[in-house]
Amino acid sequence: MAALCAVFTAFLALPGCSLFIPEKAPAKPENPTGVSGKYDPQAEQLFAKARILWKEGEICSDPEQAVEYLDEALKLEPGYPQALIRRGLALSQLGYTEDAFDDLTQAIRLEPSAEAYLSRGLCLFRQGNTAGARADLEEALRRDEGSYRAWTILGAVALKEGKDAEACESFKNACSAGDCAGLETARREKICQ
Repeated sequence: MAALCAVFTAFLALPGCSLFIPEKAPAKPENPTGVSGKYDPQAEQLFAKARILWKEGEICSDPEQAVEYLDEALKLEPGYPQALIRRGLALSQLGYTEDAFDDLTQAIRLEPSAEAYLSRGLCLFRQGNTAGARADLEEALRRDEGSYRAWTILGAVALKEGKDAEACESFKNACSAGDCAGLETARREKICQ
């Protein structure tokens, strides 16, 4: 019996052979700088500084500062799609719509993501180009149908086009995805039921 216990104890001591004691998961490396390693670390830090200026939603609290950070990041890493998206949004907010459109189009060429299409759709909407905005927002939704931001902006596009029923449906989809602000506003304004 003692020999059996010794063999059993030795078996349990082997790495990967623990029957009763779960193995510890390997420790994740710490990342105090917040850089992913995918892009130049300094560019990622500049991007992080700029991104903080977007507390919530589509509005940047200091678009001029954001553009400065993102210009520097893009000098270091010209093919950084997320930096192009944020700079495009900041430029759009500042009224530099052609430059914003160029940045967002370049971001789409580099990485055709739902976020890139949504951002360019927002830029086009701000320009008054509802047809272009609609096309980009619909592409964003094909890539991520649960994007409440895309549904909300698409609802605003439909309102601008005079398509109230479609706007209400988009706002309902946004609400189902987690943001009911557009629907609540449309109901207060007696646009939606």
